[in-house]
Amino acid sequence: MFNNIESFLTANNELAWIALFIFAFLESFILSFMVSSLILFSLCVFVYNTDLLSLQVIVFVAMLGSHTGDMSGFFFGKTLGPSILGTSFIKKREKNIQRAQRFLERRGSYAVIMGRFIPAIRSIVPFLLGISDLKAVRFYIADVIACSLWGAALAFLVIISGSIIG
Repeated sequence: MFNNIESFLTANNELAWIALFIFAFLESFILSFMVSSLILFSLCVFVYNTDLLSLQVIVFVAMLGSHTGDMSGFFFGKTLGPSILGTSFIKKREKNIQRAQRFLERRGSYAVIMGRFIPAIRSIVPFLLGISDLKAVRFYIADVIACSLWGAALAFLVIISGSIIG
């Protein structure tokens, strides 16, 4: 899959920032069916090594896409979450979901930051917090902090990987 993305971006350099935004959004949004973090990371390294965008732009666009995906997941949970929890698919997993919700409600804003750094749960945390009683403003602030910390880590990893690969 990444070879197709690489070929596309080689032919369409000006669309690199859009690709970064879309993959960062999809990696964070619950309905994207867990787009791999590895694809986004590989895309960032490719764009950095080929000088399509500066590191600052790469990180900013990735953070913006991730934050937009998180906020969309949060509001998706706020609006449709309760009805989704009533489906038979979820009812079969109700015990695990309730345990996760209790953990998220206890940790609140800290769960947003922890969830941002764990790819396996990154897209589900905003959704579950949307279902909980967490206020949107509190989630927003925690998510801005989480995405900023994640962006700094992404920049570091891209530089390290870029110097090793490039």
